[in-house]
Amino acid sequence: MRPLYPLKVVIFLSIVSLGACAAVSEQNQQTRPEALSQAETGPLAGTGIQPNVVAYSDSEAETGFDDPLIRLNRAIFAFNDVSYRYVLIPAARTYQKAPVPIRTGIGNFFDNIKSPISIVNHLLQLNGREAGRETARFLINSTVGIVGIMDPATSSFDIARNQTGMRQTLTQYGAGYGAYLVLPFIGPSNIRDGSSVFFDSLLNPLGYMDNPESTVIRVFDNFQEFSPTAEGYLTLRAESEDPYIFMRNLHLQGRLRDAQYRQQ
Repeated sequence: MRPLYPLKVVIFLSIVSLGACAAVSEQNQQTRPEALSQAETGPLAGTGIQPNVVAYSDSEAETGFDDPLIRLNRAIFAFNDVSYRYVLIPAARTYQKAPVPIRTGIGNFFDNIKSPISIVNHLLQLNGREAGRETARFLINSTVGIVGIMDPATSSFDIARNQTGMRQTLTQYGAGYGAYLVLPFIGPSNIRDGSSVFFDSLLNPLGYMDNPESTVIRVFDNFQEFSPTAEGYLTLRAESEDPYIFMRNLHLQGRLRDAQYRQQ
């Protein structure tokens, strides 16, 4: 497998954002406390709410947001809005009709193959125990679990998944959020979290596949993560006079909730 060249990095970053998930699976939520309070990517990124919950105002006065890129952000938000409503959400509705065991197996496979992201970031966070557990999960599920389609590491060995990434690593070392930033397809983010997407992509083995099908596989990976939360975007959008401000405020609420959790 050859290194990811700069051009491929740019292409991959565009692809990796396609339909990125706004939440993790129910099993992950049981092992990652922050997963209950903040979605990482997708149309509900950083909102800190579940897809069926509507709250908060879209008033400009309530934000106090560092949004120097507002013109660019609004343009990207408009692009995302059209993409979600007319392409990704209709496709997600169709995918959600697939049998649950099939969707679960697909999600397990992709979670397993991306284990290096969590392993390396646990090491960077000086958490060798969790890095070892994630390595054990990867070895068990890649073999006994048939390339990760099943999850015997959890069901038979009681090694629960504890996903992490560069966002958590940078947070641990005191990196600030930076300016608010809307990313293509990913949605509400900020400079720190946006850069984390790039670094995590370099640890994703899917980015090093060198065959014509690799692009399709990477797109589908992010789409299948996005699909469970797709409808939540429409619910929130319907409650807002200005969807851009509304989603931005929700992102701020998620940041505040995360800060409160870390202080506990």
